[in-house]
Amino acid sequence: MIVDVHAHFTYKDYDNNIDDIIKLMTKNGVKKVISNGLSYEDNINVLNLSKKYKIINAAFGLYPTEAGTISNSDLKKVINQIKSNKDNIVAIGEVGLDYHWTKTEEKKKRQKEVLSEIINLANELNKPLIVHSRKAESDVLEIMKSAKVPVILHCFSGNAELIDRAIDYGYYFSIPVILLKSKGFKRLVKKANLSNILTETDSPFLSIDGKTNNSSNIQKTIDKIAEIRAMDSNSVAKKIFSNYKELFDN
Repeated sequence: MIVDVHAHFTYKDYDNNIDDIIKLMTKNGVKKVISNGLSYEDNINVLNLSKKYKIINAAFGLYPTEAGTISNSDLKKVINQIKSNKDNIVAIGEVGLDYHWTKTEEKKKRQKEVLSEIINLANELNKPLIVHSRKAESDVLEIMKSAKVPVILHCFSGNAELIDRAIDYGYYFSIPVILLKSKGFKRLVKKANLSNILTETDSPFLSIDGKTNNSSNIQKTIDKIAEIRAMDSNSVAKKIFSNYKELFDN
């Protein structure tokens, strides 16, 4: 009953073993994975992956660093791509802001402009948004106020005050496996309503053992969430699966 709302199975890390990885994840109880697109070209690869494997759902997006330099004509291409595939995707993501890799005010401004357009698109298509917010958590919370659709904060690393704001806004949090080592994510899991918690890997990234990540590792996240909230793992898994179905299976 495991779900992974944020992964990147189009990365070259999986070029030679994607069949084996899919079989492993299925064997380990993974029911659904949302592979998030990062660009026009990556969105095409994500769609092809979702057509090949039943376990994979597609999300089309535009990575923030791409958004910071994208031309109006190329942005229009991505927007039209999302519109024409609205029945083939379950969400719009990965999108958002990134101030870790982006330092110039000009590129930050462009990221915000692009994100605003994508929020309008999500409202129009009634698609949930899967949102990146690295070192830009406060600005993301502010700009996402215009979203009329569910907002899933991927790997949200804001401080306690920002967590409280996100909870007040009713946003969802997708929790990565690094919960096992992170005080910040443990604090988030304690504070957030279980109805607003989802699980993710950000595969192939954010591994806790130095190996290429995959959705099978989410069982460790579920067990840790259960420990933190003094619940049994089965109940946590069922609730997170229910949250997933409510957001993406309608």
